[in-house]
Amino acid sequence: MKNRILAMCLCVCAFTSVFAAVDPISSEKLELKAGWNLVTLTRPIVEEHIIKFLGFQPMTLDADKVGYVRCMDKKDIQIGVGYWVFSKKDETIEFTHDQNAKVWDTAGLTEGWNLIGVAKDSKWQKPATVIWQWNNGRFSLVDKDNLKSGKAYFVNYEK
Repeated sequence: MKNRILAMCLCVCAFTSVFAAVDPISSEKLELKAGWNLVTLTRPIVEEHIIKFLGFQPMTLDADKVGYVRCMDKKDIQIGVGYWVFSKKDETIEFTHDQNAKVWDTAGLTEGWNLIGVAKDSKWQKPATVIWQWNNGRFSLVDKDNLKSGKAYFVNYEK
């Protein structure tokens, strides 16, 4: 009897450790308010959901920070980049993560102002000097400790 109990305990421990080694997050939800929202994708998502995201006509800062550009193609969507999206109503959008993507690049800061989001493994928060959030239709300063995954921010970085 003791051997059976010991064997069961070992099996439970083995299954638990295997389960813990797998990243259990298979999707992400974006909470959109009616009107303009600043969002980011935290991990790569499946192709059909990239197309769904493009349906919101996301806009981001162009490479030279001269103005906004509308993202028109799958290659325009990057992890951790900040995007403006417009929603006609309050809604929650769920995107399925691409489980085949094991590694990916996450947006980082360049000198000056950036439109960037909190993604898995993003590291821009520490060197950021000023962070503005879009909340309830207006900008306000936000502290590094109050940043939220899936949200994007206007961030200033000075070397």
